[in-house]
Amino acid sequence: MRVKNYFKDDFSSDLKAGFITAIVALPLAIAFAIASGVNPMMGIYTAIIAGILASIFGGSTFSITGPTGAMAIIILTTVGKFGLEGLLVAGFLAGVIQIILGVIRLGRLVKFIPLPIVSGFTAGIGAIIFIGQIPNFLGLIIPAKEHVGETILEVIKNIGAVNLAAVLIAIGTLLILIFMPRILAKISLKAVPASMIALILATFAAYSFSLSIPQVGHISSSLPAFNFFNINLQLVENVLPAAFTIALLGAIEALLCAVVCDGMTGTKHKSNKELIAQGTTNIVLPFFGGMPSTAAIARSAVNIREGARTRMAGVYHALIILLIILFFAPIAQYIPKAFLAGVLMFVAIRMINFKEFKTIFKISKEEGVVLILTFSLTLFTDLVFAVQVGMMLAVFLLFLRLSKLVEFDEYTKFAPNKELSKRLNADHSLKDVGIYTMAGPFFFGAMNVFDSKVEEHIDVKKKYLIIRMKHVPLIDSSGIERMKSFIESRNKGGNKVFLTTLQPKVKEVIFDDEEFKKLIADNNIFDTSEEALDFIKAKYLTNVELNIKN
Repeated sequence: MRVKNYFKDDFSSDLKAGFITAIVALPLAIAFAIASGVNPMMGIYTAIIAGILASIFGGSTFSITGPTGAMAIIILTTVGKFGLEGLLVAGFLAGVIQIILGVIRLGRLVKFIPLPIVSGFTAGIGAIIFIGQIPNFLGLIIPAKEHVGETILEVIKNIGAVNLAAVLIAIGTLLILIFMPRILAKISLKAVPASMIALILATFAAYSFSLSIPQVGHISSSLPAFNFFNINLQLVENVLPAAFTIALLGAIEALLCAVVCDGMTGTKHKSNKELIAQGTTNIVLPFFGGMPSTAAIARSAVNIREGARTRMAGVYHALIILLIILFFAPIAQYIPKAFLAGVLMFVAIRMINFKEFKTIFKISKEEGVVLILTFSLTLFTDLVFAVQVGMMLAVFLLFLRLSKLVEFDEYTKFAPNKELSKRLNADHSLKDVGIYTMAGPFFFGAMNVFDSKVEEHIDVKKKYLIIRMKHVPLIDSSGIERMKSFIESRNKGGNKVFLTTLQPKVKEVIFDDEEFKKLIADNNIFDTSEEALDFIKAKYLTNVELNIKN
């Protein structure tokens, strides 16, 4: 679109959306930085730089990128273990990993991570954020802790120092965030963010009444400066697991956000382009004192609801945050941490989707177990470990589902063929022929299922077995070896196995194995079961039929 047409048609809508989104994003940027155990300016610089870069180069038109709750927890853990320098290196490496994922076109695969894993991680992170904000909610001066147990113990130790003013501000913030949107909608002021009202009131109260409560403190009005950070092989090796976790969480959240934006706008995002843009952003951020970022669903939804028309709305949101900091930084230092605690607790509660929990448990007990295990590991252990176990659970869950698809039974149970059934029942010479259908992916996870099904259904007295494989979409090396073993065991007793209706890809894999070709030979594979029956009768049963007639 030409610049002239843009300023005529879309500029005002994008600017309005960018302004409202910036008002929502600024306190979140500060809050997530504090929750991450880093200086608030890191959150602000991240919102500005990530907001510009990811909006311009991303694969999703309306996604807003910046600090998020998911990132806050892994950042807190990384800073606790490796310091700020370790965080910068981990963020840089995470960006490299995300770019690689995008370049090798794995964007779509990330979206296939099962819902119980994603829901468990998200809910676990939400619970950690909620518990982590209890000190700020109560007005206690307690440094951010890596584990929820440590936070709870510190709160108990300092419970006598609870600040009533801070508690009232936190409760007031929560009430405004919960009820104000409904009130504003009734009086046709739906576009006004409830968080902005809460921010103004909380800051005004803290400043006007000189409340003795924990506040954000000094906020710089300077632009982010370019700085090199030290990278050494030992540090790279140490932070690599954290980098993988940051890259994976960032990729999942960014692509989920893109899907949500598509649903709200009818657009279609480009997964791999989005990953490359997110990776590029995370590579750049450490050089300007930024923390790892990703696309944020809530801020992106605000951007869309407020009328954004192009990706420039995301750029404007970042520039408006920059202008606010340049001109209003002295006021921002009075923002109460209790207000930020209320905002983060509100966000954390919404991260725990109880409807999803109910649906998952209703559909599958196995998925419910995976959900609870993922949630528990995220809440009570190191997030890096939780992600690693979660991915293993995702693979296990996939194999469990695939193995349940494997079936082996009489052919009539799958696709009844009346003519074939009549022929088998009427022709006495075919009494030694058994026809069975195999269905489902024949891979290493299905071997036990196959063995049990074979043992249960195959009539060992039948000398000639026809196995229909029309419903087998794939076969791997384990499947090939198991099939070879099955055919060899049948051949030793003078019996024969015939394969029919093979899928082209399955047939190709089978004939790539020289031993398999020798074992079954071309003339033991047919396009239809009827052809296999004709062949068996002509070659093996003619004499039997003559003896029966005599």
